[in-house]
Amino acid sequence: MPRTAKSEMLHVIDGNPNNKTKKELHKRAKNEQNMVVDHDKVTPPAWLDTGAKKTFNEIGTYLIDAQIVNNLDVTALAIYCDTYYDYKACKRQIKKHGYMMADGKVNPFVKERRNDALLLDKYGRQLGLTPQARVSLAIHIDTDDKGGDDDFD
Repeated sequence: MPRTAKSEMLHVIDGNPNNKTKKELHKRAKNEQNMVVDHDKVTPPAWLDTGAKKTFNEIGTYLIDAQIVNNLDVTALAIYCDTYYDYKACKRQIKKHGYMMADGKVNPFVKERRNDALLLDKYGRQLGLTPQARVSLAIHIDTDDKGGDDDFD
């Protein structure tokens, strides 16, 4: 998300912890604006299962509206949705067959579900789907509020 002169000013007011010059801050803001990517092609890939596509569309809508994902993030979002779909399938298998198999061994879907949970956490953090990830993303969001006590324009 691009920075503005307002966000540069806030960075300076916050103490400029990285000791950046005004020129460096301006250069960074300009570079961030050049890196903006469209979100017109955030659609589920053909290889996703129907259930994963539904999840992709639901989550994708929220992430696009929040300006978190763009066309470059389609694969990461698709992998997240595919893994989520697999996680749910593992849960159904565990519910159907139980945690222990007839031979006394642990149901292999238990291990698979744990692995899927780790991947969901990893991709969820990357996509801003955890509370902690959203807080860290909120630091970089440029607000367009009109007026107020903190209006430096």
